[in-house]
Amino acid sequence: MRDHGRRGYVTGQLLRISLRDGESEFINAGHPWPLRMRDGQVQQITPKVDRPFGVQAPDINTYRIQSLDLQPGDRLVMLTDGMLERNASSLDLPDLIVRTRALHPREAARALIGAIVDANQGHLQDDATVMCLDWHGVAHSWRDAATGADLTDASQPSKTQRATLGR
Repeated sequence: MRDHGRRGYVTGQLLRISLRDGESEFINAGHPWPLRMRDGQVQQITPKVDRPFGVQAPDINTYRIQSLDLQPGDRLVMLTDGMLERNASSLDLPDLIVRTRALHPREAARALIGAIVDANQGHLQDDATVMCLDWHGVAHSWRDAATGADLTDASQPSKTQRATLGR
């Protein structure tokens, strides 16, 4: 959050996906545009961008709720501006998203963040945050009721993690 005097603001993105019918809605409050990989091709999704959260603007009280086209097999990558700053411009993020396609979304996000940290020699000026989501559709798999996680795609915990978790 940036603080200018007593007023601060924060950029953000909100995404809602109905697990009943797959309908997706999206709000972009000053964040970089998301990237969607479909059929091995990465495209920038270019929704209308509203003001950051916390910015007071006369005559503007609402944020635009926009449709987001997701189809089974899509990978959606939402990121903060820290993923695009300084030496990050030397990276080809779309190519990196394609090259990490076989990874679980959690590992793909780690690889993307690792590449940004490496490109900046470990010195980031801003947060570098990534959310990676694979959309399989509404009837793809059984989901754990407590977490919503698709248990068939989850990475297996290491022996150390199992010992830590008491399993």
